[in-house]
Amino acid sequence: MVGMDIANSVILITAAGSPMGKAISMHFASLGAQLALLDTNPSTLKQTYEACLAIGGNCEQFLLISKDETTILHIINDIHQHFGAIDILVNYWQGEDLPSLFSDGAVDKFSRSITKGATTFFIFGKQAANYMRKNNSKGLIINLAAHQFNTQTTITSGSKAMISGLTQSWASELAEFNIRVGGVVPICFSHEASNPQGNLLSQHLQYEIVRSAEYIVANDYFNGRMIEAEVG
Repeated sequence: MVGMDIANSVILITAAGSPMGKAISMHFASLGAQLALLDTNPSTLKQTYEACLAIGGNCEQFLLISKDETTILHIINDIHQHFGAIDILVNYWQGEDLPSLFSDGAVDKFSRSITKGATTFFIFGKQAANYMRKNNSKGLIINLAAHQFNTQTTITSGSKAMISGLTQSWASELAEFNIRVGGVVPICFSHEASNPQGNLLSQHLQYEIVRSAEYIVANDYFNGRMIEAEVG
């Protein structure tokens, strides 16, 4: 089935100032999408914004000064006022990795990850879905997890499981409103960090994640599932 028309879509990208956020932003800018770029870091947000403008992107930057639900709702409204629509949310998981059961300080680490990362992730999903539902928009949420690539590490299986579970449950809940939900998580192999070509592998993985996100947008039948982007 034919998917959404990227060139006529308004895409909200969270954590747009991160390396992955910048890569996705520039890719969709090159395809003609209108971009609402959002981040808590004004410096990196500006870098992504200027990079998208430099390639002819139609975009605006929005600084998130707080991660509480009221502030995020106001940002959603601001984006609507500027673009008139929000068709796609690229929802970036920004929490710390979920710890293994027997790791030192596991409970504290789990609580911190849920509070700092998962809550914001959930709020963006909720508010974007509510916006799409109220505006009868045939929308899409892409749940994305990826580390800053200069660390050359991957997210844990626990984090992947949580993101996958939310993707499936949201897709089921939102199906009646014609809102799709898909996800992308990276797979890295343990030798990457010690590989002298690690940076090249990271760039390749970044490319695979970007293309996977585009694939989800372009295919209406993709819903409630995850793509595992990998580098061999």
